[in-house]
Amino acid sequence: MRNLRAFVLGAIAVGVLAYAGAAALAVGAQAAGRSLVIGFGPLVVVSVERETAAAVTTFGPGLIGLAILGGCLNVAAALLVRRRAGGRGDRVE
Repeated sequence: MRNLRAFVLGAIAVGVLAYAGAAALAVGAQAAGRSLVIGFGPLVVVSVERETAAAVTTFGPGLIGLAILGGCLNVAAALLVRRRAGGRGDRVE
């Protein structure tokens, strides 16, 4: 249950930060009048396409991929901290 809680909290935190960062980049690209595509591999995080009269912004599935990666890294960090604590968890002695 601890690992699930660490995963969910890490995924939510990284997901919110990734969304906020992608939104800020999209607003900056729209203000500058430029096109922008950010992604890793086939997963697009944010895409801003500039057309003649408008800008089209798309938030892709890369945001979910970043959230899952953040959750996994948070679980790994929690396991490392638990191992270094000697299995005591978060009790104070």
